[in-house]
Amino acid sequence: MRISVLLVVLAALSGHPLQACSCFGPQTFCGTLNPQPPEFPEPQWWIPDAIVLVVKLADVEYGVNVKVVQSFTGDLQVDTVIRVWGDCGLLCRHYVNGPSNGDTLLWAIQHTDLMGNGPCGTNFEQPQDWALSVCGVYWLNYDNGMVSGPLTVEGATETVTLQGFADLINGCLSTGVQVVAAYDAIQVRYVDGTPVLSCADIAQGADLLIMDAQGRAVLRRRWNGLPLSFDNALPGVYIAQVYAGGRKWVRKMVVGK
Repeated sequence: MRISVLLVVLAALSGHPLQACSCFGPQTFCGTLNPQPPEFPEPQWWIPDAIVLVVKLADVEYGVNVKVVQSFTGDLQVDTVIRVWGDCGLLCRHYVNGPSNGDTLLWAIQHTDLMGNGPCGTNFEQPQDWALSVCGVYWLNYDNGMVSGPLTVEGATETVTLQGFADLINGCLSTGVQVVAAYDAIQVRYVDGTPVLSCADIAQGADLLIMDAQGRAVLRRRWNGLPLSFDNALPGVYIAQVYAGGRKWVRKMVVGK
């Protein structure tokens, strides 16, 4: 089975604009899963019904047939073959015809609303089918067991293992956790190449988790925000996550040689 990064079908390839609708939603994968992101009002129509790792089998009009190889949320079972509809150029959906047969893709999908029947000049969509929305972050890159994309920080490329991704989903589904791009909250200074973290906003205490680039936890502890030296870390990129008062701050760190 050939595994490749999910390809986005751009206007130059499809003949259509990438987004042929007016919609908006959370701009991180975690925010798209959160039923109560504070920056968006009801109704929360962006929440996916299933998160799955799938293998593309074939194109079908403006949709694809895929086989589920791993299910993270929802009721879809492994080895189930489903049809996922994308955009025909008139819908609030992502184009899905770009990947090659055999590619492995990571998608957060919704039960189809049948909106393609009529506007697209067809009547192909059935109630048991699925759709890939464009009104949020519903697709991530997958390559050789690693997941990457804007997981918790808007505009960032964060990378985790599949197991780290599964753990991340569980945290994202916790009602009321607000993800904050915390470059103004978690402060990092370097002393002889060693990161020293501090956070003035959590004097009452918080949970600190530091993960490496593979999504593995390297440090877990309670923290009061006072300067904390990240000693004895191997060179590489790390992500610090702080949970306190229903909020989560995220900060990237680089440990040099």
